[in-house]
Amino acid sequence: MIRSVESRSSMVPAIVVAGLLAGSGSGFAHHSFSAHYDIEVEVTLEGVVTDYQFINPHVLVFLDVTNAAGEVEQWIAESNSPSLFRRRGGLRADSLEAGDAITLAGHPSRVNPNDLHISLIVFPDGTEFRRNAQAQGQ
Repeated sequence: MIRSVESRSSMVPAIVVAGLLAGSGSGFAHHSFSAHYDIEVEVTLEGVVTDYQFINPHVLVFLDVTNAAGEVEQWIAESNSPSLFRRRGGLRADSLEAGDAITLAGHPSRVNPNDLHISLIVFPDGTEFRRNAQAQGQ
């Protein structure tokens, strides 16, 4: 059986659309906040910064936290992208450094233990940064 050029060329858009739809789920899952973080729970951590990365795609704060048993736990906390903070203020590349004693509050991960999405940072000088507020001076 001989197929015409028109019938083959009409298959190309269908194949492209099918491929895009097949790959779109992982992109949406990556950006689904409530799928990764428990928005019904907010935890507060007091600890010492071990690393601070003002990098894309998300700002990262690494924190040593002493738990109730006296053991040190390593936490990773993330926030929005640096480009957002450059536009509206709040965090800068020099906002935190290793050794800073801070308080973080945020939503714990549903997937990774000791992973948190930041809603509040209390800096060593007592200044507060809230993720969803227009920041002043920090």
